Amino acid sequence: MLHCVTAHAYNDLTDWRTGTDAKSPGILSGGSWAIKNGLLTERNLRLAGIAGMVLPIVAGIYLSLFRGPLVLVFLLFGIWSSLSYTLPPFMLAYRPFLGEWLAGFPSIVSCTAGSYFVLTGEVSAKAFCTGALHGLLSLGWLMQHHLADISADLCATPPKFTTAAFIYTRWGTSGARLTPWLYFFPAGIAGIVAGLLLDPAFFLTVIPSFLCICLTSKTDTSNIISITRNEIFMISVSACHALILAVLFSLGY
Repeated sequence: MLHCVTAHAYNDLTDWRTGTDAKSPGILSGGSWAIKNGLLTERNLRLAGIAGMVLPIVAGIYLSLFRGPLVLVFLLFGIWSSLSYTLPPFMLAYRPFLGEWLAGFPSIVSCTAGSYFVLTGEVSAKAFCTGALHGLLSLGWLMQHHLADISADLCATPPKFTTAAFIYTRWGTSGARLTPWLYFFPAGIAGIVAGLLLDPAFFLTVIPSFLCICLTSKTDTSNIISITRNEIFMISVSACHALILAVLFSLGY
């Protein structure tokens, strides 16, 4: 709810106001176009963002009665991430690296480790590590996602300096195309380290990391279809990685 409703409602609202969504040529990116198509108003989006927080807050308070106040800590990370990513005064998505590290990554780790804690009542290093690895892979395909919007983001008011847009302004198209490497490559290295220190199953992270790096290298940043097709593959690969680890660990491996 916090991600799919609250975060996206406020992201739509802010990106529409700054003008980047109206200029985006993206297929998966560029917002929902709900305002442009007359389906929702800005007020509707504000209310949707608030409504999206109701169920998580109620569920968090309820579950904290059984699992303790740590549930609320995980909940606060989720609320912080959904609000700070695009809402003023933070607008972390409009600042290179901050959107990923202060909003995106903490929310994914908290979601993974928090879900495990709610289900088992335990805090697990493996759960945190799984969340961190999935977070790195997810940030990698998020960088791919931002490639389609670079021109629109830089024309926004204020300019939306995603990490991809920031790198583009300094190293051009060739540099921007390699932006996903910033997260896919560390994910592979982290998987090897985690495999040595925690569980051999984490070695599997090398496979999706390598596959996604290959997809990044084959992306034509001037072609929206190429960017989008490879992004879909990256999302699928990272989702399969998370599912496989979940199955292995639930079976006791």
